[in-house]
Amino acid sequence: MALTSHALRLAEAAGHPTGVHSRDVAELASEVAVELELDDQSRQELEIAALLHDVGKRALMDQIVDRSDQLSEHEILLIRKHPLWAQTMLERAGEPFQPVARIVRSCQEHWDGSGYPDGLARDEIPLAARVIFCCAAYTSMTSGQPYRKPMSHAGAIREIWECSGSQFDPGVVPALVRAASERTPDAVAEPVPDAHTNAVDLARAGASGARGDLG
Repeated sequence: MALTSHALRLAEAAGHPTGVHSRDVAELASEVAVELELDDQSRQELEIAALLHDVGKRALMDQIVDRSDQLSEHEILLIRKHPLWAQTMLERAGEPFQPVARIVRSCQEHWDGSGYPDGLARDEIPLAARVIFCCAAYTSMTSGQPYRKPMSHAGAIREIWECSGSQFDPGVVPALVRAASERTPDAVAEPVPDAHTNAVDLARAGASGARGDLG
C-alpha cells in the first residue's frame, strides 16, 4: 500500500485536472480488473500504473495540455512524447516502479497498432495498458475536456463499442461496460454484442497469466 500512496502523491503532483482524471481512471481500472478476475498483485500494479499513466504531462506546459483550440503539429508531437517521459520519470523513481514504467509507456497504444509511441498491436501491448487506455477514454469522455462538453454514460459506451477491435481490446471492452454501468446511477448496461463473447472468455482465461503480461 505504501507504493500506491507514493503513486497517488506523484499523480497529484501532476496537477489538477490531470491528478483528478488519473484517480478516476485508477478507480475504474480496479473495477475492470475484478471483472477480468485478475489476481491481487496484477490488480495493484494496474491501479498504480493507472494513477501514473499521465504523469509525463508534467513535462508539458499547461497551455498545451489544457488548450481548447486546435494544436499545432509540433504541439501534437510533444504531447505524444509524454508516455516516454513518464517511463523515464518512473524508472528514476526506483526498482519498485520498473514494471509500472513499462506499462505506462504503452498506455496510448491501440489494439490495431495505430497508437504510440511504439505502434504495438494486440497482445504486444501489456494487458494493464489495454485496460488503462479503455478506462481513460471512458473517463475523459464522461468528464469532459477543455475542448468539449462531457458525454453521457450511454454515449461514451456507444463510442467505445464502435472502436472495439480497432482502438480498444475487444476482450476488455465488455468488462469496462459492465464496471462503468454498475457505478453509474440509473445506467442501463449495454448488451454485449455476440461477436465479442469469445473475446471476453479469452480475456478471462488469460487473466491467470496476466502477471507476466503486466510486466
